[in-house]
Amino acid sequence: MNEIDQSGERNIINMIRKVGNIKQKPDDCSLVDRGDSYELITMDSINEKTHIPVGATASEAGRFFAMVNLSDIAAMGGIPQTFMAAFNIRGDLHEEYVEEFVNGMSKTLKEYDLEYAGGDTKESDTNVFSGMCMGYQKKKLTRLRSEIKPHQILCSTGTLGKTGAAYVAYSHGMDTRENSRRMLDIKARISEGMAIGSSGAKFMMDISDGLYGCLSQMKMDYGIGFRISEMDVKLDESVKEVANVVGCSPRDIAFNYGGDYELLFTIDNDDYGKFSKKMEDEGIAVSYIGDTWEGDNMIFNGEQWEKIEHRGWEHLKKGIMQQ
Repeated sequence: MNEIDQSGERNIINMIRKVGNIKQKPDDCSLVDRGDSYELITMDSINEKTHIPVGATASEAGRFFAMVNLSDIAAMGGIPQTFMAAFNIRGDLHEEYVEEFVNGMSKTLKEYDLEYAGGDTKESDTNVFSGMCMGYQKKKLTRLRSEIKPHQILCSTGTLGKTGAAYVAYSHGMDTRENSRRMLDIKARISEGMAIGSSGAKFMMDISDGLYGCLSQMKMDYGIGFRISEMDVKLDESVKEVANVVGCSPRDIAFNYGGDYELLFTIDNDDYGKFSKKMEDEGIAVSYIGDTWEGDNMIFNGEQWEKIEHRGWEHLKKGIMQQ
Protein backbone atom coordinates (compact mmCIF):
# COMPACT_ATOMS: atom_id res chain seq x y z
CA MET A 1 0.00 0.00 0.00
CA ASN A 2 1.31 3.45 -0.95
CA GLU A 3 1.65 6.24 1.58
CA ILE A 4 -0.39 9.24 0.48
CA ASP A 5 2.64 11.54 0.26
CA GLN A 6 3.77 9.38 -2.67
CA SER A 7 0.56 10.19 -4.55
CA GLY A 8 0.01 13.92 -4.16
CA GLU A 9 -3.01 16.03 -3.37
CA ARG A 10 -4.58 15.93 -6.83
CA ASN A 11 -4.47 12.15 -7.14
CA ILE A 12 -5.95 11.84 -3.64
CA ILE A 13 -8.75 14.26 -4.59
CA ASN A 14 -9.49 12.25 -7.73
CA MET A 15 -9.69 9.08 -5.63
CA ILE A 16 -12.03 10.76 -3.15
CA ARG A 17 -14.25 12.04 -5.94
CA LYS A 18 -14.49 8.55 -7.42
CA VAL A 19 -15.08 6.66 -4.15
CA GLY A 20 -17.44 9.34 -2.87
CA ASN A 21 -19.38 9.30 -6.15
CA ILE A 22 -19.20 13.09 -6.46
CA LYS A 23 -21.22 14.19 -9.47
CA GLN A 24 -20.25 17.86 -9.79
CA LYS A 25 -17.32 18.70 -12.02
CA PRO A 26 -14.12 19.99 -10.34
CA ASP A 27 -14.33 23.69 -9.52
CA ASP A 28 -13.45 26.25 -6.84
CA CYS A 29 -16.88 25.98 -5.17
CA SER A 30 -19.70 23.49 -4.93
CA LEU A 31 -22.95 24.62 -6.56
CA VAL A 32 -26.47 24.45 -5.16
CA ASP A 33 -29.15 25.12 -7.78
CA ARG A 34 -31.49 27.91 -6.64
CA GLY A 35 -33.44 28.36 -9.86
CA ASP A 36 -32.02 31.40 -11.67
CA SER A 37 -28.93 31.49 -9.42
CA TYR A 38 -26.38 29.27 -7.75
CA GLU A 39 -25.51 29.14 -4.09
CA LEU A 40 -21.71 28.84 -3.90
CA ILE A 41 -20.13 26.88 -1.04
CA THR A 42 -16.42 26.42 -0.40
CA MET A 43 -14.18 25.13 2.38
CA ASP A 44 -10.50 25.82 2.96
CA SER A 45 -8.20 25.30 5.91
CA ILE A 46 -4.80 26.43 7.09
CA ASN A 47 -2.47 24.92 9.68
CA GLU A 48 0.42 26.29 11.66
CA LYS A 49 3.02 23.98 10.08
CA THR A 50 2.27 24.57 6.39
CA HIS A 51 0.73 28.03 6.15
CA ILE A 52 1.75 30.24 9.09
CA PRO A 53 5.45 31.20 8.98
CA VAL A 54 7.36 31.89 12.16
CA GLY A 55 7.24 35.64 12.73
CA ALA A 56 3.76 36.19 11.34
CA THR A 57 1.28 37.77 13.72
CA ALA A 58 -2.01 36.12 14.67
CA SER A 59 -3.88 38.99 13.02
CA GLU A 60 -2.01 38.41 9.73
CA ALA A 61 -2.80 34.69 9.92
CA GLY A 62 -6.49 35.44 10.58
CA ARG A 63 -6.65 37.80 7.62
CA PHE A 64 -4.98 35.22 5.38
CA PHE A 65 -7.43 32.55 6.58
CA ALA A 66 -10.42 34.65 5.56
CA MET A 67 -8.87 35.64 2.22
CA VAL A 68 -8.12 32.08 1.03
CA ASN A 69 -11.77 31.15 1.52
CA LEU A 70 -13.07 34.35 -0.09
CA SER A 71 -10.80 33.76 -3.07
CA ASP A 72 -12.74 30.63 -4.06
CA ILE A 73 -15.92 32.70 -4.28
CA ALA A 74 -14.05 35.30 -6.35
CA ALA A 75 -12.83 32.59 -8.73
CA MET A 76 -16.43 31.87 -9.74
CA GLY A 77 -17.44 35.51 -10.11
CA GLY A 78 -19.54 35.17 -6.98
CA ILE A 79 -20.76 37.44 -4.18
CA PRO A 80 -19.77 36.24 -0.67
CA GLN A 81 -22.48 36.23 1.95
CA THR A 82 -21.71 34.15 5.07
CA PHE A 83 -18.60 32.72 6.72
CA MET A 84 -18.17 30.02 9.35
CA ALA A 85 -15.04 28.59 10.93
CA ALA A 86 -13.91 25.57 12.95
CA PHE A 87 -10.88 26.01 15.23
CA ASN A 88 -8.95 22.87 16.15
CA ILE A 89 -6.37 24.33 18.52
CA ARG A 90 -3.76 23.30 21.05
CA GLY A 91 -4.66 23.58 24.72
CA ASP A 92 -1.50 25.57 25.42
CA LEU A 93 -2.33 28.25 22.84
CA HIS A 94 -2.72 31.67 24.46
CA GLU A 95 -6.18 33.22 24.52
CA GLU A 96 -4.65 36.43 23.21
CA TYR A 97 -3.53 34.63 20.05
CA VAL A 98 -7.04 33.35 19.35
CA GLU A 99 -8.52 36.78 20.02
CA GLU A 100 -6.04 38.46 17.65
CA PHE A 101 -6.58 35.77 15.00
CA VAL A 102 -10.38 36.21 15.10
CA ASN A 103 -9.96 39.99 15.06
CA GLY A 104 -7.84 39.82 11.88
CA MET A 105 -10.31 37.41 10.31
CA SER A 106 -13.38 39.47 11.26
CA LYS A 107 -11.90 42.76 10.03
CA THR A 108 -11.21 41.12 6.67
CA LEU A 109 -14.76 39.78 6.39
CA LYS A 110 -16.14 43.24 7.14
CA GLU A 111 -14.14 44.63 4.20
CA TYR A 112 -16.41 42.51 2.00
CA ASP A 113 -19.62 43.23 3.97
CA LEU A 114 -19.60 39.61 5.03
CA GLU A 115 -21.23 38.12 8.12
CA TYR A 116 -19.25 35.87 10.47
CA ALA A 117 -21.78 33.30 11.62
CA GLY A 118 -19.72 31.34 14.17
CA GLY A 119 -18.67 27.69 13.96
CA ASP A 120 -16.93 25.13 16.17
CA THR A 121 -13.95 24.86 18.54
CA LYS A 122 -12.11 21.67 19.48
CA GLU A 123 -8.82 20.70 21.14
CA SER A 124 -6.09 19.34 18.88
CA ASP A 125 -2.38 18.47 18.91
CA THR A 126 -1.73 21.19 16.32
CA ASN A 127 -3.51 24.37 15.29
CA VAL A 128 -5.80 23.88 12.28
CA PHE A 129 -8.30 26.53 11.17
CA SER A 130 -11.03 25.40 8.75
CA GLY A 131 -13.37 27.85 7.04
CA MET A 132 -16.58 27.56 5.08
CA CYS A 133 -17.67 30.48 2.91
CA MET A 134 -21.05 30.73 1.23
CA GLY A 135 -22.02 33.08 -1.58
CA TYR A 136 -24.26 33.33 -4.60
CA GLN A 137 -24.43 34.49 -8.19
CA LYS A 138 -26.85 34.40 -11.12
CA LYS A 139 -26.28 31.33 -13.25
CA LYS A 140 -25.38 33.30 -16.36
CA LEU A 141 -22.71 35.21 -14.41
CA THR A 142 -21.22 32.23 -12.57
CA ARG A 143 -17.87 31.27 -14.07
CA LEU A 144 -17.21 27.54 -14.30
CA ARG A 145 -13.95 25.74 -15.02
CA SER A 146 -15.90 23.46 -17.37
CA GLU A 147 -16.40 26.42 -19.74
CA ILE A 148 -12.82 26.04 -20.92
CA LYS A 149 -12.46 25.18 -24.61
CA PRO A 150 -9.56 25.09 -27.09
CA HIS A 151 -8.63 28.33 -28.89
CA GLN A 152 -9.54 30.73 -26.09
CA ILE A 153 -7.26 33.57 -24.94
CA LEU A 154 -5.67 32.93 -21.53
CA CYS A 155 -5.50 35.90 -19.15
CA SER A 156 -4.43 36.69 -15.59
CA THR A 157 -4.94 39.58 -13.18
CA GLY A 158 -2.22 41.46 -11.36
CA THR A 159 1.35 40.21 -11.08
CA LEU A 160 2.74 36.81 -10.14
CA GLY A 161 5.50 35.76 -7.82
CA LYS A 162 5.22 38.05 -4.80
CA THR A 163 4.42 35.22 -2.41
CA GLY A 164 6.93 32.86 -4.01
CA ALA A 165 9.67 35.47 -3.76
CA ALA A 166 8.78 36.13 -0.12
CA TYR A 167 8.91 32.39 0.65
CA VAL A 168 12.29 31.88 -1.06
CA ALA A 169 13.74 34.93 0.70
CA TYR A 170 12.27 33.81 4.04
CA SER A 171 13.71 30.31 3.54
CA HIS A 172 17.16 31.86 3.03
CA GLY A 173 16.91 33.92 6.21
CA MET A 174 16.39 37.24 4.41
CA ASP A 175 14.36 39.77 6.46
CA THR A 176 12.22 36.99 7.92
CA ARG A 177 9.71 39.28 9.65
CA GLU A 178 8.89 41.30 6.52
CA ASN A 179 8.81 38.23 4.29
CA SER A 180 6.58 36.31 6.70
CA ARG A 181 4.14 39.23 6.41
CA ARG A 182 4.39 39.27 2.61
CA MET A 183 3.71 35.55 2.41
CA LEU A 184 0.30 36.10 4.02
CA ASP A 185 -0.49 39.43 2.38
CA ILE A 186 -2.96 38.27 -0.25
CA LYS A 187 -6.16 39.77 -1.62
CA ALA A 188 -9.34 37.98 -2.68
CA ARG A 189 -10.29 39.44 -6.08
CA ILE A 190 -14.03 39.61 -5.41
CA SER A 191 -14.85 42.81 -7.33
CA GLU A 192 -12.46 41.85 -10.13
CA GLY A 193 -14.04 38.41 -10.39
CA MET A 194 -17.53 39.85 -10.72
CA ALA A 195 -16.43 42.39 -13.33
CA ILE A 196 -14.49 39.79 -15.33
CA GLY A 197 -17.31 37.28 -15.03
CA SER A 198 -19.88 39.74 -16.38
CA SER A 199 -17.62 40.91 -19.23
CA GLY A 200 -17.27 37.72 -21.23
CA ALA A 201 -14.93 35.44 -19.26
CA LYS A 202 -15.37 31.70 -19.73
CA PHE A 203 -13.26 29.43 -17.51
CA MET A 204 -11.89 31.02 -14.31
CA MET A 205 -9.95 29.88 -11.21
CA ASP A 206 -7.66 31.45 -8.64
CA ILE A 207 -3.90 30.95 -8.82
CA SER A 208 -3.55 29.50 -5.33
CA ASP A 209 -1.22 26.64 -6.32
CA GLY A 210 0.96 28.60 -8.75
CA LEU A 211 0.52 29.07 -12.49
CA TYR A 212 2.03 25.67 -13.29
CA GLY A 213 -0.25 24.08 -10.71
CA CYS A 214 -3.33 25.57 -12.38
CA LEU A 215 -2.26 24.41 -15.83
CA SER A 216 -1.48 20.90 -14.57
CA GLN A 217 -4.77 20.64 -12.72
CA MET A 218 -6.87 21.81 -15.67
CA LYS A 219 -5.06 19.44 -18.05
CA MET A 220 -5.75 16.56 -15.65
CA ASP A 221 -9.40 17.48 -15.04
CA TYR A 222 -10.55 18.69 -18.46
CA GLY A 223 -7.91 17.57 -20.97
CA ILE A 224 -7.27 21.10 -22.27
CA GLY A 225 -3.69 22.27 -22.73
CA PHE A 226 -2.17 25.74 -22.50
CA ARG A 227 0.47 27.62 -24.47
CA ILE A 228 2.08 30.36 -22.36
CA SER A 229 4.22 33.26 -23.54
CA GLU A 230 6.71 33.77 -20.71
CA MET A 231 7.41 37.37 -21.72
CA ASP A 232 3.73 38.34 -21.40
CA VAL A 233 3.35 37.20 -17.79
CA LYS A 234 3.83 40.19 -15.48
CA LEU A 235 6.07 39.42 -12.49
CA ASP A 236 6.15 41.14 -9.12
CA GLU A 237 9.16 43.43 -8.86
CA SER A 238 10.58 41.33 -6.00
CA VAL A 239 10.93 38.16 -8.11
CA LYS A 240 14.08 39.05 -10.08
CA GLU A 241 15.70 40.66 -7.07
CA VAL A 242 15.28 37.55 -4.92
CA ALA A 243 16.22 35.23 -7.80
CA ASN A 244 19.49 37.11 -8.32
CA VAL A 245 20.37 36.96 -4.63
CA VAL A 246 19.70 33.24 -4.12
CA GLY A 247 20.72 32.12 -7.62
CA CYS A 248 17.50 30.57 -8.88
CA SER A 249 15.21 31.13 -11.85
CA PRO A 250 12.64 33.96 -11.80
CA ARG A 251 10.35 31.65 -13.76
CA ASP A 252 10.46 28.99 -11.05
CA ILE A 253 9.66 31.52 -8.34
CA ALA A 254 6.79 33.13 -10.22
CA PHE A 255 5.23 30.04 -11.80
CA ASN A 256 6.09 27.07 -9.60
CA TYR A 257 5.26 28.37 -6.12
CA GLY A 258 1.71 28.96 -4.93
CA GLY A 259 0.05 31.70 -2.99
CA ASP A 260 -0.60 34.60 -5.38
CA TYR A 261 -4.42 34.20 -5.45
CA GLU A 262 -4.74 36.21 -8.64
CA LEU A 263 -7.36 35.12 -11.18
CA LEU A 264 -6.59 32.96 -14.21
CA PHE A 265 -9.29 32.93 -16.87
CA THR A 266 -10.09 32.72 -20.57
CA ILE A 267 -12.06 34.81 -23.04
CA ASP A 268 -13.14 34.06 -26.60
CA ASN A 269 -10.91 35.47 -29.33
CA ASP A 270 -13.81 37.44 -30.78
CA ASP A 271 -14.40 39.18 -27.43
CA TYR A 272 -10.84 40.53 -27.00
CA GLY A 273 -11.49 44.12 -28.12
CA LYS A 274 -14.65 44.62 -26.10
CA PHE A 275 -13.24 42.82 -23.07
CA SER A 276 -9.95 44.73 -22.96
CA LYS A 277 -11.82 48.04 -23.21
CA LYS A 278 -14.07 47.01 -20.33
CA MET A 279 -11.09 46.09 -18.15
CA GLU A 280 -9.41 49.39 -18.94
CA ASP A 281 -12.58 51.27 -18.00
CA GLU A 282 -12.87 49.27 -14.75
CA GLY A 283 -9.20 49.87 -13.86
CA ILE A 284 -8.47 46.13 -13.67
CA ALA A 285 -4.93 45.10 -14.66
CA VAL A 286 -5.13 42.10 -17.00
CA SER A 287 -2.32 40.35 -18.86
CA TYR A 288 -2.98 38.28 -21.98
CA ILE A 289 -0.51 35.47 -21.52
CA GLY A 290 -1.34 32.70 -23.99
CA ASP A 291 -4.10 30.47 -25.30
CA THR A 292 -5.72 27.07 -24.91
CA TRP A 293 -5.34 24.14 -27.30
CA GLU A 294 -5.66 20.36 -27.57
CA GLY A 295 -1.97 19.60 -26.91
CA ASP A 296 0.40 19.53 -23.92
CA ASN A 297 1.09 22.46 -21.61
CA MET A 298 3.86 24.49 -23.27
CA ILE A 299 5.79 27.69 -22.58
CA PHE A 300 7.58 29.95 -25.09
CA ASN A 301 10.79 31.35 -23.59
CA GLY A 302 11.41 33.94 -26.33
CA GLU A 303 13.37 31.54 -28.52
CA GLN A 304 11.63 28.18 -28.44
CA TRP A 305 8.70 26.22 -27.03
CA GLU A 306 9.29 23.99 -23.99
CA LYS A 307 6.98 21.38 -22.52
CA ILE A 308 5.90 22.28 -18.99
CA GLU A 309 6.79 19.39 -16.69
CA HIS A 310 6.31 21.14 -13.33
CA ARG A 311 3.10 20.65 -11.34
CA GLY A 312 3.33 23.71 -9.08
CA TRP A 313 2.54 23.60 -5.36
CA GLU A 314 0.89 20.37 -4.21
CA HIS A 315 0.12 19.06 -0.71
CA LEU A 316 0.93 15.42 0.09
CA LYS A 317 3.65 15.16 -2.53
CA LYS A 318 7.32 14.67 -1.69
CA GLY A 319 9.79 16.55 -3.86
CA ILE A 320 7.31 19.19 -5.06
CA MET A 321 8.22 22.85 -4.60
CA GLN A 322 6.20 23.92 -1.60
CA GLN A 323 4.98 27.19 -0.17
